[in-house]
Amino acid sequence: MKRQSHLPRPDRWLWAMPNLALICFLAVGVALLLFIRHNERERQHDELIEDVLWQEQALRSELVGRQNQLETLAHDYVRGDLSEGSFYGRASTIMAANSEILAIALTNEYGDAIWSYPAQAMEPLQLHPAAIEPLQRSARIGLAASTPPFDYPGAGQAIALAVPAVQGNSTLGSFVAVVSLKGLLRTYVPWWIAKRYQIGFVDIEGQTLAARPEQAVPDAGPLSYDIAFDPPGYGLRLRAKVFQTGWPFWQHALYWVLAGLSALMLWSLWVLKRHMRERLSAERAMLREMNMRQALEDSLVSGVFATDREGRTLHVNRAFCRMVGFDAEQLLGGIPPFPYWPAEARSQCEQVFAAILRGECPVNGFSLRYQRQSGERFDVRLYSSPLIDGDGRHTGWVASMTDVTELKREREALKASHERFVAVLNGLDAAVAVTDRRNGELLLSNRAFREAFRLNRPDGPLCALPLRHAEPDDEWYDPILGRWYQHHRRETLWVDQSNVWLDIATDVTERKQAADRERQQTERLQQTARLIAMGEIASSLAHELNQPLAAISSYSTACRNLVSSGQISPSELDGALEKIAEQSRRAGAIIRGIREFVQKREPKRSACAVGDLLDTVLSLLAAPLNRYYVRLVELRQADDTELYADKVMLEQVLFNLCKNGIEAMVDSPQESRELTVETHRRGEWLDLIVADRGPGIPAEEVEKLFRPFYTTKAEGMGMGLNICRTIVEHHQGRLVVEARPDGGSRFIVSLPITERRPEPSAANASLVHRL
Repeated sequence: MKRQSHLPRPDRWLWAMPNLALICFLAVGVALLLFIRHNERERQHDELIEDVLWQEQALRSELVGRQNQLETLAHDYVRGDLSEGSFYGRASTIMAANSEILAIALTNEYGDAIWSYPAQAMEPLQLHPAAIEPLQRSARIGLAASTPPFDYPGAGQAIALAVPAVQGNSTLGSFVAVVSLKGLLRTYVPWWIAKRYQIGFVDIEGQTLAARPEQAVPDAGPLSYDIAFDPPGYGLRLRAKVFQTGWPFWQHALYWVLAGLSALMLWSLWVLKRHMRERLSAERAMLREMNMRQALEDSLVSGVFATDREGRTLHVNRAFCRMVGFDAEQLLGGIPPFPYWPAEARSQCEQVFAAILRGECPVNGFSLRYQRQSGERFDVRLYSSPLIDGDGRHTGWVASMTDVTELKREREALKASHERFVAVLNGLDAAVAVTDRRNGELLLSNRAFREAFRLNRPDGPLCALPLRHAEPDDEWYDPILGRWYQHHRRETLWVDQSNVWLDIATDVTERKQAADRERQQTERLQQTARLIAMGEIASSLAHELNQPLAAISSYSTACRNLVSSGQISPSELDGALEKIAEQSRRAGAIIRGIREFVQKREPKRSACAVGDLLDTVLSLLAAPLNRYYVRLVELRQADDTELYADKVMLEQVLFNLCKNGIEAMVDSPQESRELTVETHRRGEWLDLIVADRGPGIPAEEVEKLFRPFYTTKAEGMGMGLNICRTIVEHHQGRLVVEARPDGGSRFIVSLPITERRPEPSAANASLVHRL
């Protein structure tokens, strides 16, 4: 439906022509004045750019001059021609000649002042890490640098220029000059510039750091100009603003003349308009109401149709016609059955239409299916109400109709998507739950979660979530069910945009049990390795015990002979008995050391000497050394060094490394079988080195050497070196292997030398399980 105009066409042209003439007159006058003003502003802007470029070059040249003075000081300092006294004299001379310089100093690579004039002048820079970092970088790399602007007490914003004093490949320090931005402008901005512009420095955010003159100048729009100022850079810019100037008198006069003529024309037009308003007021009111009604109907997205009390169609709006695909002329005056009723739903449509004519309409309306002119079906929601005319009489019914086809399709798709989502969740082996972050209410859970924690659906919203007190991203034990879970939690948004916790718990009980079985198997393997080592050192035990037992037998026989002959004094007898006791203690110590070596126990740290460790290990290795004709070379330079460590564990490490070295040389020629044991101190570290003359270890197997169950022996278990590295790392040390230059391998055990007792940690318990 075409909207009608407010005014008839002849009267509208009568009113439009004077308006057009006035608009053209005003446009030409204003355009002329704006053109003149534009040319004036362009000229001022060009002058502004030229003056700013000149001023920027002037300020930059002054900073370059200050930098050259610092370079002169640096060269004299490198040549040795600058002493502390002469530095203070020359600094005071430079500052007297250049009032913008606040301080001059010689700084080290940390930014601390070695010489400073005035004294303590560099201390404010320590409060600005962003300013001190370029000074430190200049002193380290030997390049000139500058700092970003910083607040210097008593002088406002300032920058610092740093020139390093380089001698050869080293830097002796940096000469630093602190330059006040306000003083730089006050000294080197000439009066004729300051009279026309406000010259200032601004940072990267547009904040004014210093200006001349200092009084605020309103934003001049195009009559301002910025230029990058480098050094120092860091976003520092030089900005100039033109002081606002008034327009010339003749321009004001032209504006007043233009305004007077416009007022005269407006008055004449107002008189004409009043005359036209009196003639067209009635018609305008009627057209306004009609247009308002039409606009409201056309803006609706819901279809509206009205019928009389007998069911004849009186009115349809544009949205209704668009829905059903018929023109208004085809629908007006029609009676049931209507052409947009589908054949399969005609009985339902007739029942609904009869209910509307009876004035029956539920709160939620009627749900119907209509058809378009093309035959396409669509679903609608229909609401009706009585039609009352201007006199208050009930003349018919008006109904509104909304197309809900897409809404129903979206609901069905959403329902299907939800069913798929629930099916996927229920198919997961992991327990998944979503809970409200504020009150802990369970919002969603899958089947695995309900089965794992035995939750019923009616009790879901009120239940206490079992994972609520578990640590996120950690393993958690359920004491009620006796199960282990790997718990992951993250915060996310729910469908209503509220904060919720998403918890995912995976049952890892079988994995934990498998790990426990693996740990127990490792313990049994290690115990077996100890017992095997026990068998190998049995010959050493027999050899070591043979000497003290033979000595005890000899001393006992001699004592009996002397006692029976009566030729021994009590003091001599006491000495012989002491020797017998000493040999007994020696035999007991040998047995006790071997027993401790093969016994399974927890780590115990104590002070132990390196020499005692090596003596014990080498005594246990006496038999294998003699059996395989291996020559032992001892380079023991740190026997007096004490370690705070577990003695038996370190003995096991050294025993395993030496035993591996001996076994590596079994197939080597007898004359080249040499085992080297070396100890030396390296600062706060102790190095224990075991070297052999065997075939060596290929480079590709070095990384695999310390892996569990990896071995190069035909009968090895692959646990010895792995456990050795675990013991060494437990003592905060390192175990590495490297090739020997003249053949063989070198195993290096590096341990820290410390008297401090380490803090207990979970590593102790882990080591106990492995050993």
